[in-house]
Amino acid sequence: MAEKNYSGSEGVEKIQVLIKDIHIAMLTTIADDGSLRARPMANPNSPFNGVLWFVTRNDSEKTDEIRHDSEVLVSYAEPKDGKYIALSGRAAIVQDRQLIHEHWTPAAKAWFPDGPDDPAVSLIQIKIDSAEYWEASSSSLVRFTKLAIASITGADKTDVGDTGTITV
Repeated sequence: MAEKNYSGSEGVEKIQVLIKDIHIAMLTTIADDGSLRARPMANPNSPFNGVLWFVTRNDSEKTDEIRHDSEVLVSYAEPKDGKYIALSGRAAIVQDRQLIHEHWTPAAKAWFPDGPDDPAVSLIQIKIDSAEYWEASSSSLVRFTKLAIASITGADKTDVGDTGTITV
């Protein structure tokens, strides 16, 4: 895999391309005892500008964990397309009604039938600092074939895509 590094606006654009069509992200927080907790979150698919927004319940364990330790990891995976990315950042709980309306998604209605004005609704705002990604350069069948040939021929390197870091 070729290693590439991105930063600034180029890094933000790379993240946007990688997460664009992935519908579920895994949000990892740090519990009070120091253990890691991960749970799925619906990706709002809004344009990425260095900040992620997730609709959540104000009184959940994850919001308590974020209030205690704001360091989080958000990971996305799309095996079919060979796209994987882990984003590191700092989270905050936001209760601004205007921002909640701005980031409200139709899917959130399943958890909050009263809509964005429900007092239990909050947002998790995550300011991304850095990321690591892995991206395939071809279909899974082509990648598998390249790896199989490399294992048979003993080739040291097989180009199946890119990996790298991103600094936002």
